[in-house]
Formats: sequence, structure tokens, C-alpha cells
Amino acid sequence: MTVPISPIHMACLAAFTLLVSLGIAQETKLECDVDSMLQVSSIEQKEAARGQPGGSWQSPADIASLPRPKTISLMEKVELTIISAVPTFGPDGNFITLIREPVLVSQDHTASNALEAYLLKNKIYCTGPKRSHRVLLRWSPAKVNLFCDWPAEEAKETKFEIFLEDAAGKALGQFSAKHKPLEKKFDTVACVRDIFVDTNPRHLGESFSGPFKQLVEWLEFNHMHGIDHFFFYTFHGTEDAAKEIMTPYMNDGLASRIHFEHYPGVNVVRQHYVIRDCLYRAKNHANWLLPTIDVDEYIHMTGGHIFAGGVVPKDYLRTAWDSIVRYNKAEKKKIQTIKFYRFRFARGPPGQLDIASVWREASLQEGRSGHIRALPKYVCNVHLSYDPHIHGAMFSSFLGVGQNVLVANHYRNAKGVRIEYGDNFTQLPDALATVKDEALVPSVALVEEAIRQRFSEDPRILLRRLGEKRPPSQEVAAKLSADPGNVTLAMHSLKGEDDEDW
Repeated sequence: MTVPISPIHMACLAAFTLLVSLGIAQETKLECDVDSMLQVSSIEQKEAARGQPGGSWQSPADIASLPRPKTISLMEKVELTIISAVPTFGPDGNFITLIREPVLVSQDHTASNALEAYLLKNKIYCTGPKRSHRVLLRWSPAKVNLFCDWPAEEAKETKFEIFLEDAAGKALGQFSAKHKPLEKKFDTVACVRDIFVDTNPRHLGESFSGPFKQLVEWLEFNHMHGIDHFFFYTFHGTEDAAKEIMTPYMNDGLASRIHFEHYPGVNVVRQHYVIRDCLYRAKNHANWLLPTIDVDEYIHMTGGHIFAGGVVPKDYLRTAWDSIVRYNKAEKKKIQTIKFYRFRFARGPPGQLDIASVWREASLQEGRSGHIRALPKYVCNVHLSYDPHIHGAMFSSFLGVGQNVLVANHYRNAKGVRIEYGDNFTQLPDALATVKDEALVPSVALVEEAIRQRFSEDPRILLRRLGEKRPPSQEVAAKLSADPGNVTLAMHSLKGEDDEDW
């Protein structure tokens, strides 16, 4: 198939041809880096990538490529829609999790309530091919996801067929699960959601400014301070933009990728896709998980008293969670999450790390919707958590820690202020950030050097270039992914739920 040449490429080619004819092509650096512009591939390219594992590019570090959500009818007006099926085997259990399409607080719950009522009244069984085994389908504790217990001897398999039937043996539907089993075990891992441009007018000033720049520095900081592994997530229509950033970490064994072969057009829906899928990828492979820490949020230990010797270790993101549990004289087997709050910091200039900014607000970050304080972020105990949400796991026991132990530095614009990076950008005028806080400054040089080693490029140049790079807008990506079989939610159908995540 022939892919049309864009006007940008045509102009660049014409300019290069002129330079060659003048004999000065070798002495002239022609700036035709379309990667610094919006990363929108042509419809033809996206159609070619549709349904391909990993989308438009693949990596040995890819562990799953997930097809569009599948819906089966259990009875009239009762449907079950599954976005992902995740096999997991080990001490946390041997089962396949059927992850349901998220239903947000602001949406109509009629269909979800009908499904729950049906499953409470009727026994549904799951089986393997040729009914190789037959077990009762189980709810997760908060009745969000479904579990199908599976024979432990199939732990090394890469493909599974899950059949559902009623108590009488009548076939109800079938789901498939394909994955590349992880072999390593980790202490602390992190979910890395898709990078997006938020065009919701209600979120004035809150869209990530230079999101790929933020991703690189966030990854290096977190790896340096103890995150053992990252689970990268990409969605159809946007994966090209992330390839340059993700590939070095995947090549170095620091990250695995999960790709969704469609694109829900709503930010918070995709976030729930990632949170729910990621927890079950971590099951049997990690102890602690950062499910929803964004690329503008940095966990910062403020007190060393919880550690042996009273000193914060460099790898505190690996060791802090067990230390917090011990310090509070709690039992790890009873604590599902550890919650903490955030300070809002001024953003750093585009050629520098955000953590180079030393100015923050005087009090803990306020919420958008009348909350005195923004809702907390958290880490979860992978062994005990089952129903994660943006600000905690549902039906979970938790420890709350104060700002004398740890906080998250949240580098973002003030509410109601939109400032985008540009050629003339020098410093963010942030009148609300009045307290000087240099706690993360010692990490600046270390993170810059790590970036230099990883990308073989001057970090200031790289960060400035990435600060100008953008993924497709949510609207464009959703159009690229549009399909009659796609399960999407209208932009106007959401209100309130994502407003709390400030």
C-alpha cells in the first residue's frame, strides 16, 4: 500500500533537493523533524496497524496486545463486556481475570446493576477447551472484575480460551487471553498510562505541558530511587508518538508494554483500563505497585525516622512501604494500600527537569471541586488488592501517612492558568508557589546524567526537544480508532469523576 506524503514531508524534500542542487546540503542542517510536531499518523498507516499485535511497532518486551472489548449476551438486556483477560499464576493464585468495561460514577448504572443482579442469582461457570476443567466464576471483592480459576500446570502457556456456560451447561460465550509470561519477580513496580493531550475545557491549564519531556525525567527519577520495573501502556492511534521514549527502557529490560488495539476517547476511561489491567499483570510478580502516580508527580520521603539508622536510602521507593508498615506496627498481610498527599510545585523551564523547580505552595494541594484537600494518591499491596481505583483500592484497608513521612511533589500549573512551552518560554510566573523547597535538587544532576547515558544526547537539548513534542489529541486518536464494534463513551457523558484527580 502506498502511503501519501504529507505536505510537511513534501516541503522538506523540496528544500533538501534545492540544497543538493546548490551543493550545500552537507554544510546545512535542515530542520525537518516532524516528531517535534503532532504525532498523528495517516489513516492509511493506522488502518494497516489495526489488529496488529503492538500496533504499528513491536518489541520483544511486549507482553500483551489486547483486542477491542468483547460483549456477550447472558440474557435479554443483560450483557457482559470484557476489555482484557489477564492470566496469573503463583502464590497470589492461579486464575484468569476478566476485566469489565469501566462504569463511572456519573454514568447510567442500569446495565451494570442488571449484570450484578444476574450474576448473584445465577451460577456461571468457566471452562477450558473441551471443558477441560469447570469452575464457578468468581466476583472480585468489590464486584468489579471476574475470576476464572485455572490449572496451575498451564502457567507457562501463552494462549488461553475461556468458555462461559450456565449451570445447565448452556454455552454463553467465549473470551481469549494471550500474553507473554513474565519471568522475573520485583519489589516495587509502576503502571505508566498513555501520554495524552487533555482538551477538556473544564481542565484549563491542567493538560500536561511537554508530556514526553515529563515522562523521560519521571522514569529516570523513579528507577534511580527504587522502581524495579514499569508497565507501559499504549492505545491504538497513539503508539507511534511514544516509541522513541519507551524503546530504550524496554531494550534495557526496565519495562514491559501492554497495547490496547482500540482507543476509548475519554481520558478517565483509559486510566481505568490501565489501572485494572496493570494490577493483574503485577500479580505474582511484585510486592508493591504504583497504580496511578502521574508523570508530574514525584514521591518524596520527608522523614528518615521510619528507616533503620534514621536515613532515607537512595532506593526508598523499593523499601519505604515495608518500613512504613513496620513503623506503624501494622501487619503487611492486612494492609492493602498506603495513602499520601501532594504539594503543588511550580513547573520547571522546558530545558530543565521539573524537579529543578524549588517553589511550591505553602499548604497541601487543594481539590478542584470544593475539597479542602485534593484526594490522595497511593501504593497498593499487590498480594491483597483486587479492585483499584484512581485514589485507592475499593473495599481495602489502608495506612495514611502524614507529610512528616512522605508527600508527592506535584509539578503543574496553578488552577485556571494555561501556560504552554514555546521558544520564548523562560520561567513560569507562579505567584501561588511561595515556599522554597530544595529537597529534590540533589537528584537533578543524577537524573540528567542518567538521561544522557540512556539516550546518548545532551539532556538539556533532549528535554527541550521533547517539550515541544505532542501526542495526538484525544479527539483525533478516537477518530483513528473509530469502528462500529468499538466500545467508547461520549465525551459529554462524564462529569465529576475525573474532576477529583487534581
